[in-house]
Amino acid sequence: MFQFLILLLFFLLFSETPAKDEVKQFPSLIMAQEGDTINITCNTTGQSLGLYLKRSTIEFKNVMYLSKEGELIMDTNYENRTFFSGILNNLVITITDIGLNDTDVYTCQATVFDNLKGTGTMVVVTEKIWKKEDGNLRKSQMWVVLIVISFFFGLALWPLFVIIKKQVYSSKTQNTCSIYEEMSYNAQRNVTCQDN
Repeated sequence: MFQFLILLLFFLLFSETPAKDEVKQFPSLIMAQEGDTINITCNTTGQSLGLYLKRSTIEFKNVMYLSKEGELIMDTNYENRTFFSGILNNLVITITDIGLNDTDVYTCQATVFDNLKGTGTMVVVTEKIWKKEDGNLRKSQMWVVLIVISFFFGLALWPLFVIIKKQVYSSKTQNTCSIYEEMSYNAQRNVTCQDN
């Protein structure tokens, strides 16, 4: 959480506004978990010679560069998991299988005569709560559901149990008194049965 607050502070203090809206970038914030896929859109107005996607706060590096002629330069850490679609002026960059060390501010930077930067996209990656490879997830969820259903089912049947218990107790008491009276009559005693 502390790292997130520091990153947010850096992002707000040091993010540059695009000069004359030359580079627009969205979304401005991505919250993702380990293993997720993220998309960053870089929209450039005017003629650009190429486009960079850079990490600019925690680790300074060029993630990728795409030139107007189609030349692509990719950082080795992003080589097999970064893809792009669209044209240079409207490029969607997709990064798959992100990890905790991918948390940073990513900035689109167009190369014209001067470098024009976008506003930046803050990417915050958190630990995955449930791992995809955990096969016991479905079983544990089923157990929780069964326990909750059983609890509420028992709660709903409790009044019925109490009523049945009273009837059984009442019938036992009545039968005992009848037997006692019958035995008393046979023994020629005058004893009465009292209900409790």
